[in-house]
Amino acid sequence: MKPHIVRFVSVGLTPKVGANDALLGVRVVPAGRDGHKVLGRTLADGEADSGEPVTFFPYAGEELHFPAGSVQIFLRDLDRGNNPGPDGYAPVSNTLWSWLLFGAPPDPALFRYLFAAARRLDTAHSLCADVLAALTDRDESFIRARQRMFAALGHAELMCVAAGRAIDMLRGVQAHFSVSVTLPPSVLKLLPALHEFRNAFEHIEDRALGNVRKKPHADALSIFDQRDLISQGVLRYAAYSLDLRGQLLPMLVDSRMAIFQIASAVAGSARTVVPPISFPSTPPGSYERIQERAYFLWENRTGSAWWDPDSNWSEAERNDAAEFRRAG
Repeated sequence: MKPHIVRFVSVGLTPKVGANDALLGVRVVPAGRDGHKVLGRTLADGEADSGEPVTFFPYAGEELHFPAGSVQIFLRDLDRGNNPGPDGYAPVSNTLWSWLLFGAPPDPALFRYLFAAARRLDTAHSLCADVLAALTDRDESFIRARQRMFAALGHAELMCVAAGRAIDMLRGVQAHFSVSVTLPPSVLKLLPALHEFRNAFEHIEDRALGNVRKKPHADALSIFDQRDLISQGVLRYAAYSLDLRGQLLPMLVDSRMAIFQIASAVAGSARTVVPPISFPSTPPGSYERIQERAYFLWENRTGSAWWDPDSNWSEAERNDAAEFRRAG
């Protein structure tokens, strides 16, 4: 008889068991026992994870209990699955959306505002990654190389627009919602250049005519000379430059952290689940019944992975639980 091993407890959007609606998974560890009740809890803030799981034997009459207040969910739990890429950036939109739903709900307008800024920030990073990937040397014809460079330039234009808007929205949080925001130095340093690039690319039709704000300007046409983007990954316009690897990527990483700090300020950095959570023991005879079901899945080769005994057992458990629920 194998124990059930529990390392994470998931929180779903709906109360439906088995629904594909998970918001997050939180790490749980053993917290002792009380007779046939096995007790669990979440890791405390800053507590090192030993890797030890919670184990209990539901077929032997054991139950798993998380007492009231023993489950605490942190913003970091939501971000656990967002591993940074090689450039150090990890998408933030999904984490922010989930936390603003799960934490203390903010003003709906602030919710929309922050989420829109997060999407723009993620989009700017995706486009930046696309641009840098397109600038790698390849063994291809000159025609294909030109197509690739033009696509990279197009993505760079949209990247500047998305990044510029995201930073403008972060700057506007304090004015619109009275939430204190401290922008990182990397953001403040790039603001003038990013503003100019965003304006030039958003109004490229004006620049094509040699104008800035509908008036002739000596710097207008410089936005079309992007040889340094192709050779060095650096955008240039008038007296401004934007190094995608050395300046923009670090700014995006720092801006992501700034959004995290705002989310913590408006929705808190932790949430305690007050009601107790319990997983009961199985009904009498369940072990024998599930064993028979698992054997049937193997013998008749009807299991989703009939050759795997662990898969057959898990599938038999799910089938038995579904039948038990239908029976009331």
